[in-house]
Amino acid sequence: MMSMRPALRIIPLLLVAVALAAACSSGGGASKTPVASRAAGSSTPGATGTPSGASAQSAIGGKPASGSGSLIIATLTGMVEYSIKNGTQKSLIKPDTDNTFILDPAISPDGKRLVYIVQPPPHIDDGKYDAGSDLWVANRNGSDPHVVFTHAQPNQLVRFPQWQDNDTILVVVQEIGLQNGVTTVSYNLERIPAAGGERTKVVKDVLAFGLSPDGSRVAYARLAPQTGETFDAVDVTGTNGVTLIGTDANLAPFNVPRYSPDGKKIAFSSADQTGARGPSPEYVSSAPLIEAAGPSLDGLPEDIWTIDAAGGKPVRVADLKEDLPALAWSGDGKHIYVVGSAGLYDVRVDTGAVDRLGEGTFHGQVVWAGS
Repeated sequence: MMSMRPALRIIPLLLVAVALAAACSSGGGASKTPVASRAAGSSTPGATGTPSGASAQSAIGGKPASGSGSLIIATLTGMVEYSIKNGTQKSLIKPDTDNTFILDPAISPDGKRLVYIVQPPPHIDDGKYDAGSDLWVANRNGSDPHVVFTHAQPNQLVRFPQWQDNDTILVVVQEIGLQNGVTTVSYNLERIPAAGGERTKVVKDVLAFGLSPDGSRVAYARLAPQTGETFDAVDVTGTNGVTLIGTDANLAPFNVPRYSPDGKKIAFSSADQTGARGPSPEYVSSAPLIEAAGPSLDGLPEDIWTIDAAGGKPVRVADLKEDLPALAWSGDGKHIYVVGSAGLYDVRVDTGAVDRLGEGTFHGQVVWAGS
């Protein structure tokens, strides 16, 4: 089976070629696609914290839900906080330059800080195209945003940060290299101190990952050369690895893996490669809720799945057929909140009931932010 990588991960590489062609034809002008660079001799483009209560530039959701707390969502126009209880939102962090994107928010275990990715516009300097992204940290309310790690070489992408503890961040680092005259791409899970400092490699061939609540174990989409990808788990020491879902399951890709609050289950989004729908009650949710609208869809139609952290058969919890949906568990483990191009959803884990809360966002990301 051939695995197709989601656009959330492959789009930076595709956009490198597209933006480079556009820049060359327009005299080096900036592209309006979500790729990143740093202009030579200038300060690193970043993000500006927005005072609490300020209005956001894009509407997310809008309908109150049965859960509690709030969601922090990365949209095309910045990072917003969405109240689950009353369906309102406020802006947290906005890009401070045009065509800069805020991605992949995550909250520290003590709830005091946010980590996220900044992807500024592309830039060509001395004939070299740079489409890298950088790691940033801010206070929980969006104040004091500052860079922690600036990409060290052109086109180095840092993505999907998760806090291992209050002082340490795990990220996927994608690097383009050259081996025996052939271009290669590596995907490594690396550890970076929140205060800045030396990077250390943890696990190789990691496309996306989620960290267990106790910070000891990682569930991840593993790049399997020649065969596609598998869904694996490993200790953060890089030992005791196991494959949870192999290529024979006809599921791919494995996006946004997230452990439940009690650590017993792992949720992820994926596409059923067989194209078949299973009989009830194995698939417990309804048919797709809405036709996706807005920007052209570039990912496979994905659903929400769970699997026991110890292994077992994956179960489709919500049949959404969404474009690159991102997900987050509620604090009590009863809800999975999903943001996709077509909507923001509240999925009941016990029944599979899906409530569409309102509008979604193209290639957004989400994290539950507590009460």
